[in-house]
Amino acid sequence: MSKFILLLSLGVAALASKNFFIWPAPSGKTPLKLRQVLFGGALLVFSSLVALSVSSQTAELLSTMTGISLAFAFLFYLLFLPKDITRAILFSGERPVKTSWRALGSAIRMWIIIIPVTQLIGIMMSKFLTLVLPTQEIHTQEVTQEVQNSLPITGHYISMILNLGVLTPFGEEVFFRGILQTFLKNKMTRIAAVLCSSIIFSFIHIEHSLGSWVFVPVLFVFSLSAGFLYEKDRHILSPIALHGLFNLTSLLFLGIK
Repeated sequence: MSKFILLLSLGVAALASKNFFIWPAPSGKTPLKLRQVLFGGALLVFSSLVALSVSSQTAELLSTMTGISLAFAFLFYLLFLPKDITRAILFSGERPVKTSWRALGSAIRMWIIIIPVTQLIGIMMSKFLTLVLPTQEIHTQEVTQEVQNSLPITGHYISMILNLGVLTPFGEEVFFRGILQTFLKNKMTRIAAVLCSSIIFSFIHIEHSLGSWVFVPVLFVFSLSAGFLYEKDRHILSPIALHGLFNLTSLLFLGIK
């Protein structure tokens, strides 16, 4: 992203943020229990292990298989949970404040706001890491390498679009926002719940490469935005759509590079 486009995007983001960061009064306690959160966390780990075993011979399929297993695991989990708990997960403990279409519009607005902000943070972190770490210690994330290896556009690249735009956002947002954040609100303030779930979300994406630390503050800011949006709209579709747009934009930038 050129400096001019980045500055222009930051200006548009500032306009889009006007009167946007307002959320309704906190919802009441939800029936979500610790055992259901722990089971959701186990599903998260299990989905990754299943994907790893299936794609052990073809490493380039790892992220796609992870997305598929993650989405189906949490879809079936929602179907088998008691209705009141499923509703609490989907609608932040209460009725949704917005319809599905308005939730999508809200996600697009948040996407306009956070993309230039996270790009700026990413640039600053990259420059900082190159100053403090040896170049040979900085490697790209596995998903980044997978995208670059799949160019020019192939069938695998198209499957990655489905994975990063739909499957992974669905699975991760159901757990981190719908289950974890909703449960934490029973134990602490809403702001603290958003902060804690965002810290966990950003650090769980760290890989063995020191270069992946570039993405920790980027993902933290993204997660704060998704958590806020979930509380603002009380609709799980909002953070799912934002997550999908965020991933696809990152995919586009990698393709351009």
